[in-house]
Amino acid sequence: MKSKKEELIFTVAEKEARHSVIRQMLLADDLNALLLIGDTNFDTGFCGHLRYYTNLRTVFFREAVVVFPDSEPVLYTPHAIPESLLHRQTSVAHRFVDDYRYSGDIIADVIKLLKQRGVSSGRIGINLELLSVPWYRYLKQELPQIEWVEMHARLMQIRFKHTQEEADVYRKGATLADGGFEAALKVIRPGVSEYEIVAEIEHFARARGAEENFSLIASGKFSFGDANTFPFLYPPSARRIEAGDSITMEITPRYEGYWTQLVRTVNVGLPNADVEKLHKVCCGAIRSGLEEFKPGKTVREVVLAIESYVNDSGYLLKPPLGHICGVDIVEARILRENEMVLELGQGVIIHPQICTPDEKACLLWGETYLLTEDGYERLNRAGDELYTL
Repeated sequence: MKSKKEELIFTVAEKEARHSVIRQMLLADDLNALLLIGDTNFDTGFCGHLRYYTNLRTVFFREAVVVFPDSEPVLYTPHAIPESLLHRQTSVAHRFVDDYRYSGDIIADVIKLLKQRGVSSGRIGINLELLSVPWYRYLKQELPQIEWVEMHARLMQIRFKHTQEEADVYRKGATLADGGFEAALKVIRPGVSEYEIVAEIEHFARARGAEENFSLIASGKFSFGDANTFPFLYPPSARRIEAGDSITMEITPRYEGYWTQLVRTVNVGLPNADVEKLHKVCCGAIRSGLEEFKPGKTVREVVLAIESYVNDSGYLLKPPLGHICGVDIVEARILRENEMVLELGQGVIIHPQICTPDEKACLLWGETYLLTEDGYERLNRAGDELYTL
C-alpha cells in the first residue's frame, strides 16, 4: 500500500488522454514522429511540452522523448540521473512513459531509435526553440530526408485545454501561495531582510510539496514624488526592511508541474496613502476585467475592460498585466494585442500594473483564476485587504 505522500496525482485516464490527443495530432499533421525536449529552465511555454506528455520533471540538464503514431514512446535521460530517482518519478507519475533509457549522447540515441523504427524520411515534429544548433546540425546530417516541422503552436492548443484533474492541481498550488503569503506576514518587520521573507514563503510551500518557487520581491519607500525609491520586482537581496517601507511580493509555487501566483503588497509600520490609491485602482481594474473573463471571450476583451477602468480612474495601465499559466509559468501573455480565445479549465494570473500618469510610481497586485463553465473560480483565498504590519 502506498503512503499518503506516494499517492498518484494523475490517473491512468489522464495519461491515456494525453497520449491519445498527441497521437491524433501526429496523424492529422502527417507526422512520422514527434521529438519533445525537456530542459531544467522554465520559459514562455517552450519548456513544458515534455513535462506535459511524460509528467516527468527534468531535474538535470536535458531530456528527450520520441513519440510515434503507432508504437510506444521512448524517453532518454542523462546518465547523471540516478536510477533510483528516475524509477521513483516514473512510479509516482503512474508511468506516463514506460520505456525510459539512460543515454550518454541523447541526440545520437534519438537518431538511432528513429532509424530502427524506420523513420528516415517524411515529417517529424519538433520545437525549434529548445533544439540546440549542434543537435539540429546532427539531425540534418544523419537524417537528410526528414522534413522538420515546428509544432509549438499546435502543442500549445492541446495544452490550453485542461482537464478536471489539472484543475485540482491548480487549486492545491494556489493554497501554497496563500500559505506562503501568510507565512511572510508573520515575519515582516523592520530589520528583517528580503532573503528572510522569501525564505519563509518558500519554506511553507516546499514543506507541503512544492517542486520549486519563483519568488520576486521589492521593498523601499513608496512615493508618487520619487521614481527611484520603490524598485520593480527583482530576486531577493540582503536589503533589510525599514519602518515606513512598502513590500511587494510575487509568490509563485509550482505544484506537480503547475504554476500559480499571488502578488501582494504590504506597508510596514505606517499606512501609505499613495499605495492605497493605486491598490484601490488595481482591485477595481481586476473586477472590471473579470466581467469579461469567461470561456469564449478573448484575452483582448479582458484587457480592454481593465484598461477602460484604469483610464477612467486617471491612471495608466502598463505591462506586465498577467499571464496564462500551466506547466510553464508563462504560456501566453495577457496583452491587448492577444486575440486568443479563453478555454475552459485554463489557469490565468491577472496582475495589472497601475501607474501614475507620469509613470513615476507603479503598483502590481493580483492572483490566479480558473476558467469554469459558469465563468471563473478565484483560486487564491487571500483577501484584497492592503495590510499595514
